[in-house]
Amino acid sequence: MMKKINLIPVFIFISLSVLFFNCKGDGTAEAEKMKQDSLKNAALKSNSNSAYSQYLITPPDSDYTGDYVDKYSNGIVKFTGFFRFGQRHGQWMAFYDNGLKWSECFYDKGKKHGSTMVYHENGKLYYSGWYKNDLKDSLWLYYDTLGKEIDRHAYKDDVETGLVY
Repeated sequence: MMKKINLIPVFIFISLSVLFFNCKGDGTAEAEKMKQDSLKNAALKSNSNSAYSQYLITPPDSDYTGDYVDKYSNGIVKFTGFFRFGQRHGQWMAFYDNGLKWSECFYDKGKKHGSTMVYHENGKLYYSGWYKNDLKDSLWLYYDTLGKEIDRHAYKDDVETGLVY
């Protein structure tokens, strides 16, 4: 007569062995990444000038993709934009605490790329120009608080090429 072998304990042993050896680990890599993101954000905030630290924009983590909205204590939007893999991407806008637009800038993979417009606190255009890969690269126009053009400069790769009349 043949002896029957109970396969259930063998199956459980093999399953647990596979599970044990195929686990990603104890989570230390993910914990280390979160720690580094937190340390990076803390260093940025502590190194920033306290007068401007309220304007520091950092993503929740270095891989964050999604919308970003920050508001003043009075509920008015301060910043709006989009993060893609932890970097600014697309249109970003900033607003004064009175609700008027402060600036509008475009980003590509964390670098300023495209048109930029900055406004006086009264809503009149202050200056405008173009960035290419984080460098000024176009004709930049400057305006007084009444909206009258007062200056213009041409740039190529962030170097002023001369005053343009």
